[in-house]
Amino acid sequence: MAKKTFKQIYEELDPTPPKARWIKRIATVTMKSEMTVRMWLNGRQTPDLLTQNMIARELGVSVEGLFPQE
Repeated sequence: MAKKTFKQIYEELDPTPPKARWIKRIATVTMKSEMTVRMWLNGRQTPDLLTQNMIARELGVSVEGLFPQE
């Protein structure tokens, strides 16, 4: 195994902030764009039931309550 310095290890880390990384993860899992995920977060759109189930499975939560109708 190649030896790396503390700084080299740090510089190889993903520089994406956690929330942006989370959005990217959901977009990848659902095969949707990051913009679509942001629309879901803003309440402008609601994913179809299949996509909601994909999200629930990825996050390890129940699908009920993920996208409440107000």
